[in-house]
Amino acid sequence: MSTPYDLPTDLSKVKKFEWDDKYDFPRDLVGYGENSFNPQWPNGAKIAVSFVINYEEGAEHTVLNGDMHSETHLWEAPGGAPKIEERAVNIESEYDYGSRTGVWRLFRLFNKFNYKYTLYAVGKAIEDNPAVGISSVKNGHDVASHAYRWIDYANMPPEKEKAYIKKEIETIAKICGEPPKGWYYGRLSSRSQALVWEVYKEMGVPLLWDSDSYADDLPYWVDVPAEKNDADPKGMLMIPYSYGWCPLI
Repeated sequence: MSTPYDLPTDLSKVKKFEWDDKYDFPRDLVGYGENSFNPQWPNGAKIAVSFVINYEEGAEHTVLNGDMHSETHLWEAPGGAPKIEERAVNIESEYDYGSRTGVWRLFRLFNKFNYKYTLYAVGKAIEDNPAVGISSVKNGHDVASHAYRWIDYANMPPEKEKAYIKKEIETIAKICGEPPKGWYYGRLSSRSQALVWEVYKEMGVPLLWDSDSYADDLPYWVDVPAEKNDADPKGMLMIPYSYGWCPLI
């Protein structure tokens, strides 16, 4: 087997994958099939366009947030080795641009033409700049969750990730007036979707949709593993995300 990736030299120490009935959602490679599906958009519309603005600034990897290394994701020269126990000031300044200037340029544009967007708000980011969330609510836009930190959750223990999910819900509720009804991680773990569903249920907060999918042109429903034996399962509505136009602000 050949692979372009750098793998550990001793693969015997890597734990084999095991399916987890609590966390693993089955794949669906069939979808709506050959004839697709008519969602019957309002007013006879042919398509529905969802605008989202990802707000992550200040919540990325940085030693200033107690992380061991700097961010390497979503800046103008991505990749390369992170700086260990050292600031990457150039990367910080690119993220700072989004918070100081870029996000307000987009807000002015959307508000000028009365186009509604969903703010995918990282909790730590709007803690550092609450005006971003407050402005969105004041102008009639939706604020959804983009996790509490803009980091990779792949190796985070489940209980710690659950604590972050709860903190994110509480943060948005405190700043924006109500908890987020939708969720998009972007850098999720294999457990994240199940954990989000679990925390929302424990907190008694409605989760209307999740966007950590790129699997379709249309929204679709999935079964939630934890509801397998429920008499009245609710499922989870997936609203697929697209990288088609994902600007750095």
